[in-house]
Amino acid sequence: MKRKTPLYAALDLHSAYSVLGSMDHSGKTQPRMRFATEAERLRAQVSALKQKRRPVHLTMEAGALTRWASGIVRPLVERLIICEPRHNRLINSNPTKCDEADVEGMCLLLRLGKLKEVWMGVDRAREIYRALVYELLNWRDAQRELKSLLKARYRQWGVLKLGGLKVFSKRLRQEYLEQLAGEEERRMLWRIYAQHDHAIAQWKETLKEVNRSGREFWEVREFQRIPGIGPMAAHIFSAIIEEPARFSNKHKLWKYAQLGITDRTSDNKPLGYQRLDRRGNRELKNLSYHAWRTACKSTTGPNVIKAFYQQSRQRTGSVRHARLNTQRKILETMWMIWLRRQPFDPNKFAQQQSAPQEQGTVKALRG
Repeated sequence: MKRKTPLYAALDLHSAYSVLGSMDHSGKTQPRMRFATEAERLRAQVSALKQKRRPVHLTMEAGALTRWASGIVRPLVERLIICEPRHNRLINSNPTKCDEADVEGMCLLLRLGKLKEVWMGVDRAREIYRALVYELLNWRDAQRELKSLLKARYRQWGVLKLGGLKVFSKRLRQEYLEQLAGEEERRMLWRIYAQHDHAIAQWKETLKEVNRSGREFWEVREFQRIPGIGPMAAHIFSAIIEEPARFSNKHKLWKYAQLGITDRTSDNKPLGYQRLDRRGNRELKNLSYHAWRTACKSTTGPNVIKAFYQQSRQRTGSVRHARLNTQRKILETMWMIWLRRQPFDPNKFAQQQSAPQEQGTVKALRG
């Protein structure tokens, strides 16, 4: 029996209206439908594609509505592809860009197999946990911005000697406020202090929710056995990764964590220096950096992170390359613990690293 060719469909999601279109295997486009972005309307429109009695392959770009929409349409199609919008140059560079043209372009890229697929989990508990961790990180960033704003306002009004964290303390901030020239300036600073205190209170409240939600995930406790990895780092890695099997090898994990190396050439000639790829999740890179810095402080005792870093530094002769090697090793260890569901083994961490790998890192980051 001859196997039927699939129908290639694309969904362009927006908060008010969405567009659904399709294309057959020969490249012939089907009529595009514009409809209100509602669960029942979305389900009905995608179900109508199956009436053509062909397997349906559906794609949509990753965005704010994608998790919600994918939960609705995934059971209705044979294959669902969440794609990375930044790679869809055919769509982004279209001089006559519109929703209907975007759908046609996505159908074509899907038919040609030229979409960059983005992994997206389906576990509701993990999804809520991930959202809570990002909410926690947003409150952290809000505190940083407000602290910078407070110091900038003080300097604007001539208060230049700002002693570290004392200026943010509820008990000690009054001595800085008294140095301001007038009541209007003090009232301005009080309003910023109120926002700062609110951000701290919300951060603490969200942290309680993160700890509560993270109790059911065994890997969070196991990660904290690694030197330099505290509760926050364990929560961030678990929430952002969601599923360790999404990465087929450690190099893809490093790339996702902005620790992969990018190399661009033309006619076998380099286009600039090799460098770290800026695409990926910066929180994972920050996590590994702070873990390295915490474990390798002069005040900390001997540990496997510090031993691995010192070994790598002797082999590479570079502080930077040794640090990056250690950051990659930390992330790889957390990933393998979770993937294999095995406890952390300190004896395996500081084993001698293969020379070709480190020499390649040194060569790639030289310059």
